[in-house]
Amino acid sequence: MAHPALNALVPTRFMLTMGHLVSTLMLTYSKRDNILAGLPADPAKNRYDDAKREFEIVHISCLICFALDLTGILVGTSLFFPKANLLQIVCHFAGGCIVSCMIANAWQYQYIWLALVACNVPCALCEIAILIATFALKIIVF
Repeated sequence: MAHPALNALVPTRFMLTMGHLVSTLMLTYSKRDNILAGLPADPAKNRYDDAKREFEIVHISCLICFALDLTGILVGTSLFFPKANLLQIVCHFAGGCIVSCMIANAWQYQYIWLALVACNVPCALCEIAILIATFALKIIVF
């Protein structure tokens, strides 16, 4: 019989992934405040536009990483790897906290880079590695 903590990994991973995804989607509504917090008091139009473009590129990159995470959950390739689930749980918990604080406290828009690099990219790379190992290299039997 499996340890009780192992039985809770999959639902916990799903809940934290969904929470982080929802908070990332909500970031769209506070985008203007976050961008203005990262610029001088009276920014030039082109500087605001550059910051907005940077924010949108990183935001879309986060959503692409979420698409990879959800592919792993829905296809089921990474669901039964406890270490992969633990990585996802830790990263999505931290990412949800960072993004929620970014929204609530109107942090500078540059903090979305922290959420992307520290929380979304490791999960996406883990999913890609498992998908390649399963379907391309046939190392893992699915």
